[in-house]
Amino acid sequence: MLRKLRHWRTREDGNATIEFVIWFPFFMSIFGSAFEASFVSFRQVMLGGAVERTVRDLQLGHLGAPSHSELKTIICNTAGFIPDCANSLHIEMERVSTSDFAFRKGAVQCVDKDELAEPALNFANGTSNDLILMTVCAAVSPMVPITGLGLKLPKINGGTHYAVVAFSAFVVEPA
Repeated sequence: MLRKLRHWRTREDGNATIEFVIWFPFFMSIFGSAFEASFVSFRQVMLGGAVERTVRDLQLGHLGAPSHSELKTIICNTAGFIPDCANSLHIEMERVSTSDFAFRKGAVQCVDKDELAEPALNFANGTSNDLILMTVCAAVSPMVPITGLGLKLPKINGGTHYAVVAFSAFVVEPA
């Protein structure tokens, strides 16, 4: 009996399987986090660029005075890589007082796709020489929600989506 036990203890077949079982989840977690980080960055860059291009057109008067839904459509068409953009985008435009430069405080409003409630709408096109702050928030679900970064991203109201936010400030040019 002891001889069989010693023989079993000295066998080396199966060692590769043990190493694979130990290291594979670790490397897949790193790979998943890198994949998630690239998508978070890509979405942030695409949304930020779309907001800047839209603000440029607004500032130059190419868009006139678009409604909230028209502005949302323009940003979604320009961003291109925000899934379900029309339903996940929230836009706020507010005048900023030039006497004290005070504007809203607190967290950015974002669409909570896990609830049916829509955030309050603060949308002001502005008149000549008004300073306008545009805040755009897109609620996006993680690509790899079960590993590394996908688990750690701050979720909107503890739900399943995280916020991608872009800001831009501009002065409405006189007509």
